[in-house]
Amino acid sequence: MTACSGVSDNTPSTGTKLPADEVTQSVPTLEAPEAPATGNIPEVTPEVTLSPTPAIPVETPTEVPSPSEVHTLEEIRSLFLEAMTKLASEVILDVSDIVWTYGIEIDIKNVYSSVLSEHPELKYTYDVTVSVAEDTAVCSFSYMPYKMGAYDNGVPSGSHIVGSLHDVVVMAQSMNNGTERLPIAITNATLAVDDIWSALSQAGYGWIRYTPNKDCTEIIATPPVGKTLSECVDAINESFVLCGEVLSSVVTDGMTTQEKIKAAYSYLTQNTAYDFRYYTDRNSMPYESTVALGALKDGLAICGGYAQAFEMLLTMLGVENYTVSGVCSGEYHMWNYVVLDGVGYYCDPTADRGGISNHFMLTEDELTARGKYSWNPERYKALQK
Repeated sequence: MTACSGVSDNTPSTGTKLPADEVTQSVPTLEAPEAPATGNIPEVTPEVTLSPTPAIPVETPTEVPSPSEVHTLEEIRSLFLEAMTKLASEVILDVSDIVWTYGIEIDIKNVYSSVLSEHPELKYTYDVTVSVAEDTAVCSFSYMPYKMGAYDNGVPSGSHIVGSLHDVVVMAQSMNNGTERLPIAITNATLAVDDIWSALSQAGYGWIRYTPNKDCTEIIATPPVGKTLSECVDAINESFVLCGEVLSSVVTDGMTTQEKIKAAYSYLTQNTAYDFRYYTDRNSMPYESTVALGALKDGLAICGGYAQAFEMLLTMLGVENYTVSGVCSGEYHMWNYVVLDGVGYYCDPTADRGGISNHFMLTEDELTARGKYSWNPERYKALQK
């Protein structure tokens, strides 16, 4: 078995070379769109909708609840769960009967953390503060503004409106020019915090990591250790130039979209070797092998490099696509999700290295039938336009 590195959600990933079992997938043939201007770096410019009215602060309830008498940390956990679900501003506790393990504030914050661990859908509760007076503890919760209707009457000037997970990706990709921070206003209260994090991982092509700030009102760009943001921007731009050179050599005006996708895939799988230093001498393996630049410039990559190179090639072709993080044969792995005519398909160029096409444009059912892949397909469907 041969494995490769990628990312599972936010975890560096590896994967395994798959057997060359044959899969035949019928893909709809589309009319050929206008040929892309290969060699030009695509620019993603987010639409900015600004409201003339300033944001109106959300008023919190003025009624102060009576202290709840608690005897165990489990009772506090139950009260926190109920309060955070209802977006209650605070919980007041009578803690006169509790023996603390690490101290009242630390123990209560540990309870808060355990609730978020067990119920990640409540991560919009981004902080809790604890004030203690004698035997009474006042636990005050901080909620992300988008869950509290803070933008119902307008967004702050300069903030970029985000109404979907696809918008999250677009906003983050717009920062690939070196923008360090981007103000956002999430107007869809149904978005889950973990899904927002996952969507942000789609941007940056492995060179720039995007994360929300504490209350989800900004996107923050962070380069890898040892790299500057400017160096990462240069690497992304260089990768797109190389993509343009590839597409100009393999794509013709008369091709259908499907044929263009296949041409890019064939080039990548035929011209990129696996960097086995990941297993034999990982310290000597360059960072470039984990990203598109390794595949496109050096012809050497692990699965992250294969997947991100294919992602960039398809982006230049104007094809909606995303990288997929999951597990293959028990190891972390990265592959691709391609949207063609509104339908999602899966491609695994690492598994098809050498020029085969056994993992090209498979449906979810076909990939599942392989019995080796484990991932969250709903997460990638949710990213579609």
